[in-house]
Order: sequence, then structure tokens, then C-alpha cells
Amino acid sequence: MVELRASLSKIEGLKGKIEELEDALQNSELRVELLERRNKQCQEQLHHSQS
Repeated sequence: MVELRASLSKIEGLKGKIEELEDALQNSELRVELLERRNKQCQEQLHHSQS
């Protein structure tokens, strides 16, 4: 019974860690998307300035 409680506690801890990692991944994906947009804008500005 004690082992079962310890296992459940460990599972709950892992679930919390997974949620943290999912949040971090989502934030990273949003940052990449933002950087890609900025890069595209800079490329367009450079193209227009060279025309």
C-alpha cells in the first residue's frame, strides 16, 4: 500500500513536470513563429531597399 502511494505521488509529480514542459514548448514555438515573421519582414525591407 505504501508503494502504491509512492507510485501515485511520483506519477502526479511527473504529470506536473509534463505540463511545465508542454508550456515551455508552446512558448518556444510561439517565439520561433515570431522570429520567423520578423525575419520575413526584414528580408522584405532589404529587398525593397535594394530595388
